[in-house]
Amino acid sequence: MIYQIQDKPPFVKLIGFAVQLLLSIWVATVLIAQICGVATSGALIGAALSTFTYIFITKGQSPMFLSNSGAFVAPVLFALGVGGYTGIAIGGLTACVVYCILGFIFTKIPYQSIYKVFPPALIGAVTTVIGVNLMGFISGYVGETGQWGIVVALITTFSIALISHYAKGIVRILPFLLGILIGYAIAVLLTVTGVCALVDFSVFNNLKFVQMPDFAFTHWGAIEWSTIIPIVVMFVAYTVSACMEALSDHAALGGIIGVDLYAKPGLGRIFFGEGLGNLISACFGGLGSCSYGESVATIGFSRVASVWVTATAAVLLGLLGFIAPVQAFIASIPSCVFAGAAIILYGFIACSGVKMLQKVDLNVQKNLIIVSAVLSLGISGLVVGGQAISFSATALALIVGVILNLILRDKE
Repeated sequence: MIYQIQDKPPFVKLIGFAVQLLLSIWVATVLIAQICGVATSGALIGAALSTFTYIFITKGQSPMFLSNSGAFVAPVLFALGVGGYTGIAIGGLTACVVYCILGFIFTKIPYQSIYKVFPPALIGAVTTVIGVNLMGFISGYVGETGQWGIVVALITTFSIALISHYAKGIVRILPFLLGILIGYAIAVLLTVTGVCALVDFSVFNNLKFVQMPDFAFTHWGAIEWSTIIPIVVMFVAYTVSACMEALSDHAALGGIIGVDLYAKPGLGRIFFGEGLGNLISACFGGLGSCSYGESVATIGFSRVASVWVTATAAVLLGLLGFIAPVQAFIASIPSCVFAGAAIILYGFIACSGVKMLQKVDLNVQKNLIIVSAVLSLGISGLVVGGQAISFSATALALIVGVILNLILRDKE
C-alpha cells in the first residue's frame, strides 16, 4: 500500500483519491435509490452518514465504504409498500439489532475462533465469487447504449490501464478518476456530433445551486400494527444474508491491504458499525446499507487504504445531496463509462481471491472440496428462498462452505 489505513495523504492527493472512490460507488448508490423509488438526494446523504457512523464505531481502523445496499432492495420495497417510510425505519432498526447481536457475540469470544469457521480456502473462494458475480452487472451498465456504449466502455478501460501502467507521479495513482473523465469526454463528443446520444444534458435544466434534500424521516407517519411483524421477519432474514456478505467483504479487504480486520477493529465493531449504519441509512435515505465491493477494489488497485480518503469521499457524497449542479454533472456521466472502470475493478476483486487461493494447498482433499463447492454455487446464480426470505448465490456459497468446513475433519 502507498498509504496505510491511518496515513493522511496531502490535500490535493486526498481530494483526488476521494473523488476516485466516490465515482467507483456512484452508479450502484444511485441505481439502488432509483430501483426503490426513494429520493436520490436523501439516499446520498444516508449513505454518507452510514459510512461516517461505521468509521466512528470502528475507530477509523477500517477504510470500508458503506452505501445503499442491493441486498436489501426486496425488503425495502416490501416495507415501503405496506408501511411507507415508517416501515423502512422499522426494518432498519431490525437490521441494526441483528447486526448488533452478532457484534455483541464477537465481543465475548476470541476473534481467532472465526478462522475455525472461515479458513483461508473458504475466504479465497468467496472473494473470487464476489468479483465474478459483480461482473454480471457490467452488461447492465452498458444497457441500451449498444455498440457505441461498448466502445466507450473499452476506451475507458484502456485509458485506466495505460495510465496505471505508464504514468508517473500522482497521475499514476488516479487511474480511475482520469480514465472516467476520458471516457466521459468521448461520450460527450459522440453526443454533440450526433453519432450516439450517450449523455443526457437535460439533467442540467432548471437547476438550483443548493437544494434541500428529501429525507426519509420527513415522510414518517402512522403504520398498521399488523404490518410490523412481517416487516421484521423479512428484514431479519435478509440481514442474516447481508451479514454473511459483510464477513466476505471485510475478509477480501483485509487480504488486499494486508491487515486482519477481524482482529482490528474486530468483528464486534465491524458488525456494530454496519448495524448502526443501516439504521442511519433507513432514517435519512430510506434504504439499507452494506459494505461495497467497489470500494474494496478501488482501494486495492490504487493501493490507497487511508481511512481519511474514505471519510473525505463520504463528505463529498453528502455534499452532493445539497449541491445540485455537481450532482447533475456526475449523473450525466453515462453508465457505460462506469462499465469500463468496472471491467478492471470487478476483475481485481476476483484476482485477489485467486491470489489468496495460491497460498492454499489444493492437494488437501478438504480444501479442494470447499473451494470447488463455493466456486460452483457462488457463480451458478442459484438463489434460495422467496419473498419472505432469500439468500443470494454468494451468501449460499458462504453458508455451504462453512458447513463443509465444519463437517469435513482434517486428516492426519
